[in-house]
Amino acid sequence: MAIEQPGGPYAQQPKAAAKPIWRTGQRVVLQGLEKAPELNGHRGVVVKWREDVGRYAIRVAGKEMGLKPENLKAEGGAAVAAQMAKKYAASVKEGTMYNPEQYSRVPGAGPKMTHWIGQVKAGRRTIVRAEEMLGPEDEPVPLWFGDAGFVGSAPVDVAILIGDVGEDPAKWTEALARTLSRFPAAAGRLRKARKQGRPVCQIVLNNAGVPFTLASVPPCGLPSADVLQLACQDDQCGFFDVSDYASAEEEPLLRLKLIHEEGTARGLLGVTFHHALCDIHGLSALLRSLYAALESSAPVEQPCHDRQAAQEVFDSVEAATDEETELYQAFWPLWPRALERWCFFARRLRSGLRGRPDGAATLSFSVPAGAAGELKASADAAGASGASAFEALVCFIGLRLLGIGRHGRRVLVTKDYRSALEKAAPGKGLQHLFANVVTHGLSFEIGSEGEQPCSLGQACQAMRTAIDAASLGYISWQSKQDHFQGLPTFFGSLCCNTWGRALSDLSFVEAYAVGMRSIDERANNMAFPLDTAYMQVLPQPSGAQRVLLTMPITDLEELLKELSASASFDLPHISEMRTHAFRVALPGKVVDCLCPTVETHHIFARIACVGDSITACGYPKYLQALFDRAQINVQVRNFGVPGATAQKFSDQPYWEEKKLEDVRLWRPHFVIMTLGTNDAKSGNWDAKMFEQDYRDLCTEFLVCNEPRPHLLLLRPPPAYEDGGDSEVQQDVVNNELPAAIDRIAIAAARVINQPLEEQAKRGRCSVPAELVAHTGVVDAFEGLGGANLRRRGYFAEDGLHPSERGTKLLSLLVFADLRKHVTRHLRKRADAGSAAQDDDPFAM
Repeated sequence: MAIEQPGGPYAQQPKAAAKPIWRTGQRVVLQGLEKAPELNGHRGVVVKWREDVGRYAIRVAGKEMGLKPENLKAEGGAAVAAQMAKKYAASVKEGTMYNPEQYSRVPGAGPKMTHWIGQVKAGRRTIVRAEEMLGPEDEPVPLWFGDAGFVGSAPVDVAILIGDVGEDPAKWTEALARTLSRFPAAAGRLRKARKQGRPVCQIVLNNAGVPFTLASVPPCGLPSADVLQLACQDDQCGFFDVSDYASAEEEPLLRLKLIHEEGTARGLLGVTFHHALCDIHGLSALLRSLYAALESSAPVEQPCHDRQAAQEVFDSVEAATDEETELYQAFWPLWPRALERWCFFARRLRSGLRGRPDGAATLSFSVPAGAAGELKASADAAGASGASAFEALVCFIGLRLLGIGRHGRRVLVTKDYRSALEKAAPGKGLQHLFANVVTHGLSFEIGSEGEQPCSLGQACQAMRTAIDAASLGYISWQSKQDHFQGLPTFFGSLCCNTWGRALSDLSFVEAYAVGMRSIDERANNMAFPLDTAYMQVLPQPSGAQRVLLTMPITDLEELLKELSASASFDLPHISEMRTHAFRVALPGKVVDCLCPTVETHHIFARIACVGDSITACGYPKYLQALFDRAQINVQVRNFGVPGATAQKFSDQPYWEEKKLEDVRLWRPHFVIMTLGTNDAKSGNWDAKMFEQDYRDLCTEFLVCNEPRPHLLLLRPPPAYEDGGDSEVQQDVVNNELPAAIDRIAIAAARVINQPLEEQAKRGRCSVPAELVAHTGVVDAFEGLGGANLRRRGYFAEDGLHPSERGTKLLSLLVFADLRKHVTRHLRKRADAGSAAQDDDPFAM
């Protein structure tokens, strides 16, 4: 569907006959200015159309100037809508659910992070190969001990915020081609072969290439460092290349996706890599080399790709003596295989035959640098001098898990041992080995069975002793043991994995986070049936520690209560956790009858309260309490701003508040809006502009598809006083606003639904239910006294803000109207999550 680009008709019409096509508040770009060429390319905002001179009054850099229509072009919505419609007209044709009219009507709107047009996702994907082609004589790279255990594992997704991606993001492909010449395994493919009659896996250096996707978002379209991990927990975040391949042999070992922010130098690099290729330290070396190639600077240290040499060093380690074996078993106890078999069976019985399961979930929280420093100081004071903040944090969490009743006293940690390989074979560059070089099994105990948990200092000393004992001899001994004999060490324990400072020490990294595919895999393999608590610690460049904790939901809820009372961590609401379903080796319908999936029991609805001081200082906390008392799983957040207005050109527009973007990033299921009281001030009120701007503000939220929020507008409470210091006009609030709110709710839904209905009609199909916008009105005006002003005792002295009594009544009015919508929403999601698979219940 083509859209006429604004600007063309003006070249053929006289000034007096010119018709304004840009409304007040529309963002435009200046062009073709001869007397002030330095302003060409600058952005401005339309103030008004001056028909007498045939020019627009444009606000640019705080000043107002008159400009001809031909000196302006649309920025954002209209331009993007026309461009994208033209680009994909041939592929999506009519009947697409893309709504270009919607974007053209929103000032400054542009493509979102996941911008779907029919089934086409924005972004250009290419295959980048090494500059130096590899010859057929190059031998495949054999996997060594450190890589072999990750052949069948899920890829790891890492989202990296970069402060400066360069002037031309397209140069990243050239830099990547030069980097792949130094890291040829990254451009290869994993193949299975037979060597000496045994099946082996190896990386074929065929220069098949690395998929590289280049996409963009409008200004301020990237998530901030604080919410990056929360955004990555959404499978639809669009940060990573998750394309499916026909076979495992065609799947790349490395995939990159660069999303740059238009108008700025910031960007987000989504990295997807296979653990058989390298660990996080190898990825850090590759990214450091890539950024050096991008800046045309001298390359960093030369990576080592000789995994065969590492394997030879590993095999040359002498067998452990009986004394060494006894010492090593303190850090990796061995158990009879029958114990492992029984534990698996017992967990299956517990899951299938004991009613509602506890389930497993992952929760992300942040440990500020100050809080980590306090833990380190506490460990030092308890006798663990020299303990790192990471060691203190791991031991602190382990002790808290014991405090809530978990029985496992073992804590498993990882350690990089490249330096040990280099010490055993100096001069081979093994300290820069591009492979997976971390311990697979190393543990220590917090206290002993039947004893009280040890202190923080004692736990840190035990952890340091275990880390120091992880010599090359220990790692060689542990690799030769029966895996199933060591597996019971995981039962009920805490397994901790850290990425160290590998990424946070990179100069160009602002923050980083991990995707959920690898976390989901750990939850399926460790949280059930091993009952393991799996923790990832991600040190950030800011000095904070980002923690992802996966464990049974009941334990996770108890731990959050414990941490909120004893530690100064940045803890989220329990509704932000990501739940995991159990994978029991039973047919789908039997599992659904015996053990419904965990998602049906821990589903939360997100409710965003947007508005002025009536919202900011009032009802959301009481609304949360009402839902909690009714045992309805919701999370209510307060996004109110005192003094905020719906009009763009007023004393404090909500459009310019940071909380507007915060609401979008949170992706609520329900939005409650309470605006209009401050718009009724004598210096702000413009009835026509109020309805237009409030409607457009509603559209800002309704434009989201995943999920499409249910929007409720509150008729503002009546004004019991006129004028005064607030300058709010009582007549406007009590007589004009209630009817205006009703019209705005209908108009906002029409902006979204009407173009969809028209295109669906042309395509002879129906609009999908999930795309339909729903709006409603909550009558707080009548509930708090109405035009007759019946409830003066429910308001403060100023006659505008409800008192505590009035605020509780306001929250009750919202709850009464919202409850049925929330209950229906939760029931629908629960039914979708618990639907039985269409298979034979007895697998016959």
